[in-house]
Amino acid sequence: MPISKISPYDVIVIGAGVNGCCSAYTLHSAGLRVALIDQDGIASGGSGAAGAFISPKISKAGELKEIMTEAHAEALAFYTTHFPQFTLVKPLLHIANSPKEGEKVESFKHETHIKHSNIPHAIQTLLSDEAKNASSIYFDMGAVVDAQGVCNAMAEGVDFYPLKVEQLLHAGGCWHVGELRAKNLVLSIGAYPKLLPIDYVGLRGIWGHRIDIETSTHIPCILHHHVSISPTTKEGIVAIGATHDVHYSPFSGEAYDIEQGRNILLEKASMTLKLNNINILKDYMGLRSGSNDYLPMLGNLVDAEATLEKYPHMQHGKAVDSSEYIYYPNLTMINASGGYGFVLAPYLAKRLKEFIIGAKALDPILSPSRFFPRWAKRKSFQS
Repeated sequence: MPISKISPYDVIVIGAGVNGCCSAYTLHSAGLRVALIDQDGIASGGSGAAGAFISPKISKAGELKEIMTEAHAEALAFYTTHFPQFTLVKPLLHIANSPKEGEKVESFKHETHIKHSNIPHAIQTLLSDEAKNASSIYFDMGAVVDAQGVCNAMAEGVDFYPLKVEQLLHAGGCWHVGELRAKNLVLSIGAYPKLLPIDYVGLRGIWGHRIDIETSTHIPCILHHHVSISPTTKEGIVAIGATHDVHYSPFSGEAYDIEQGRNILLEKASMTLKLNNINILKDYMGLRSGSNDYLPMLGNLVDAEATLEKYPHMQHGKAVDSSEYIYYPNLTMINASGGYGFVLAPYLAKRLKEFIIGAKALDPILSPSRFFPRWAKRKSFQS
């Protein structure tokens, strides 16, 4: 059927990474008619390159820790219940990679309610002296999911369009994306170029590289140290990956050195344990997005031009309550999960569904509008 003959959707989701796929799955499961769009295919970017670990974030008390603790529990239940065929449940050993990280680990151990225990002797014998002597925490239950497998499974039953979106138009109470129409629009495009003038959104691109290998070394648990080392849902295959340690931007114009990236991953993995008889099978690479304050984003987007026209004194630092900003209608962004995309996606998608279907207010802590006042003030100095 030609796109022009398709009746309006309830929701269009742009971006088919884990946030977009999980949002589409959750909204579709709730009975909404959903269109999912991505020019490169499902899980073609940073999500497809992710290690996809369902791990708690080791951090000290604060808003982020509370969100991540809740998200971690929800993610474990979500994947093991709905997608067990793409989920491998294994113990998880997190080893501090620096003295500063060690302080966080020790603090976390004393405060967390997540079940943890002593490292089994069989795992201790695998570790390097550096890994043995560092602060660590051994969780009885962690998980890793097949990133591309689970994203494709979540997109099943949802209408998928491999389209390049260059313009968004809101008219007649609907968002128009090419010839597709929907009342609600969800932007889940990560750190890739923005489709609206929302320069105030504080995103940073994080390049990730993962390799799948065969090795004669048996890996009995998920290991996080300088890099992540983990068994996978594919029998006999081990994944090694890093999010923050491989710095590269695909927008720099420079080609990424895959061989060097592999060598860095293997070198850092050797700081945790010895891997024997390595055979590299495949590389996965992509750009993930994080926020400048490390919190994820879920919320409506401010129409910056209209808001500053109404409240020009914001450029001089005068406060305006965020409820008074002018927002794009029925437009929500879900973004900035960093290296915890697969942990946060079910948590964010659930709250997105409650907002769109039940009109339940979104947590203002996660709103992209949190970056707007500072940007507006800074803009006056740049004018």
